[in-house]
Formats: sequence, C-alpha cells, structure tokens
Amino acid sequence: MLDGLHLGTTVRGAKRSLHYVKDAVSARVLWGWTPLVPEDAFAECSSGAIRALKNQGHGPFGTYLEFGVSRGTSLAAMHHALEREGLTHVPLVGFDSFQGMPREAQQQGWLPGQYHSTISATRKYLQTKGVNADRVRLIEGWFKDTLTQDTVTRLGLTKASLIMVDCDIYSASREALWFCEPLIDDMAVIFFDDWGWRADINEVGQRDAFADFLSAFPTLSAEALPTYLPQARVFLVKRQVAQAGRKREQASAAADRTRNAQFRARRVFGGVTDRYKI
Repeated sequence: MLDGLHLGTTVRGAKRSLHYVKDAVSARVLWGWTPLVPEDAFAECSSGAIRALKNQGHGPFGTYLEFGVSRGTSLAAMHHALEREGLTHVPLVGFDSFQGMPREAQQQGWLPGQYHSTISATRKYLQTKGVNADRVRLIEGWFKDTLTQDTVTRLGLTKASLIMVDCDIYSASREALWFCEPLIDDMAVIFFDDWGWRADINEVGQRDAFADFLSAFPTLSAEALPTYLPQARVFLVKRQVAQAGRKREQASAAADRTRNAQFRARRVFGGVTDRYKI
C-alpha cells in the first residue's frame, strides 16, 4: 500500500549528518532557534487537511494530538490553521520528553539531545506566536510513561481528528500510533514529519511504523494528501467498521496495547534494547 510513497530524492549521508548537528546545536540556543518545520507551508497543509475532513462530513472535530513538540513550531501553526478554519474550540495536546533525543537514539540514526527544548522555553515560544494557552496542554515525559490510559482519562480524550507524529524514530512513532488508534472515530488526518529520513535509505522508521499500524488494524485505510515537505507524509485515515463491531475492535486494541507494552521491553535494535521514547 505504501510502496508508491517513497521519496523521489535521496538525502545524502553527509548532508543529513550536517543537518542533524545544526539542529542539535540550535536546540541548545547556541545559534538561536531554527524552526524545525516550515511554518507557512505546514499551516497551509493543515488548513487543507481540515478542509478535507470537512468535505468528508467529519465532525464534530476532536483534539489535535502532537507527538514530539520540541519548541512548538508545528503546534503553533496548527493552532492558527484551526482558527482560520473556524475551529477555535479544538484543544491541542503536545507530548514530548523536553529533554531531546535519548542517548540510545543514535542506534536509529539520530543524535542524543537532538531537538531539545525545555517546556518553559516552548511555552514562551507559543506565547510569542499568539497561541491561546487555555487551549494547549503540554505533557512532559517519555512516551512509555505518558502514553497511557491514565493520561487519556485525566485529559478527557475521546476523539482525535488531527495527529502529528514528529517523534522521528520507529519505536516512538509506533507507540504514538497505537495510543491514537482508539481515539480515531470515523476518520482523522495523520502527519508524519520524518517519513523520509529513514525511508529514503531503506532503514526502519516512520514508514515502517505506519505499515505495522495499518496491518494491526485492518479496518483502517489510508489515502495520501498533499504534504508540506519532501520528506514528510500526510494521510487521511478512515475507519471502515460498523458501529456494532466497534466494541469488539476496541477490545482487540486493548490487547494490542498490552502487546505493545511488552514490545517496548523486548525490541532490540543493533543489540540495544529499545526502551526509549521522545
């Protein structure tokens, strides 16, 4: 299903490494903050995604969920896109360690500490961008600790309509998707910001996490939408299931979440146990 979605342009190793180093240093405010997502392009793409959902008869809109917030560029852009589309009631929830990538992330091609931003710096950034703080919740911590049923209950999450998976590595992207599955009602739009960094060199990454997700939940289908960067991907995900069968699928999803927790303790990349998330 996803074979036709490879990048047309290969990102060369030396250029990619320089990009990583610059971002890591920027995140420590040695060069000032460099936006990690093109603000205008992402805002335009977000508006298009919102209109695509509306055209499909989706509504009322659920929460915007973002996994991998960093300084908050994409969260701010989505906030403004929602306002422009008349959805000023939609809450936005961002999950991040606010410690950057863990040391073990280099086993999957990323730098330790990469994209680090403190939660206070992120809040200040969002304020400078005119984001309504009353609509935003930032959840600090590693995904293994925060992407739980307790979090769903505490935040009152019942439905997600827009989902940004910007957590880069396969394992974190996989856990974010499994967390979101019960929150996808009839449909949702999912953004992948880092699809191409691994896919273009045939290494495990977000493409693989999404393929696993669709395989685990066969009642979900994906249709590609216009994107905002060559290495990013955007999908309209629809649920093809009768309401009568929804409870059975929810029970299956609960079992999958249990297996996913076991996966965190067992998954091995290059001999290093994968128990980290960002």
